[in-house]
Amino acid sequence: MDSVRSFIDAVEAFAERVAAVHWGWLALAVGLSLTNLALRSRGWQQILRAALPGAPIRYRTAFGAYCAGVGVNAIVPARVGDLTKMFLVRRAVPGARYPTLVGTLVTETVFDFFVAGGLLIWALSAGVLPGVRLPELPAFDLSLALRHPWLTAVVVAVALVLSVMLARRVRRFWEQFGQGLAILRSPRRYLVSVVPYQAVGWVCRVGAAAAFLSAFNVPASLEAALTVQVAGSVASLFPATPGGLGPKQALLVVMLAGTTGRTDVLAFSVGMELTLVVMNAILGATCLALMLRNLRFRDAISRARADRGDPAPS
Repeated sequence: MDSVRSFIDAVEAFAERVAAVHWGWLALAVGLSLTNLALRSRGWQQILRAALPGAPIRYRTAFGAYCAGVGVNAIVPARVGDLTKMFLVRRAVPGARYPTLVGTLVTETVFDFFVAGGLLIWALSAGVLPGVRLPELPAFDLSLALRHPWLTAVVVAVALVLSVMLARRVRRFWEQFGQGLAILRSPRRYLVSVVPYQAVGWVCRVGAAAAFLSAFNVPASLEAALTVQVAGSVASLFPATPGGLGPKQALLVVMLAGTTGRTDVLAFSVGMELTLVVMNAILGATCLALMLRNLRFRDAISRARADRGDPAPS
């Protein structure tokens, strides 16, 4: 209920201030966000090429699959979009295995892990999260695990037992999964062909956050833009809602306290999220239409699950 109230308050605040939005800054933010997707797609293409040597991995395939997945994640929780990415690549490269594609997606997050970890350490050391305890934060998706460590331990133990029982299949999975990490075994290739795209992508993300802050009349500084990135990274750890809606608003109210009023922060947070959701959904739908000749997200998700062997949703 706290999550619902926070989001409703944010929507109301946004509706009250929509007339004061600076559309030029908003357009710049959208442009930087699109540039970030284009750069990340290029980095993923290089990872796919290393994992699937000899396979014709075109940039348009990587870009279309990546953006389609981002579009699905924008409207469906639990990272279903990642399955869509893998399905679209496997459709273009029939010899690709899902464990290998999972490995490429993990590899794609390695640089993000270090950057996001560094930002979190900065936020804690700079006092951006003064007095915040994650288990007590409203709508924070990790609260269940943090408040009930024994339950978490039981879940981990059950997972380990199942891994032992399915050792043969698990071994085969890890062999194929390791192919997706191939580029990490060539550090120079990874640093030259992947990291630069992702690094510039992060610069675009921070720039987009600053532009969104300016668009919604919140003081835009480097610290504030970095704080937005920290909130987004933390809220998406366990994505129980599309785009981390709810948890992200709760975090931003705490983390941007003192820069401006609570209502302004709520208006900014929901305005930024709604803009990104609309942008990603339109881009994702366009990519799906071009790659599958079908504009419906639901059909793409059902086909991806069927291809993987999961039951389609009713």
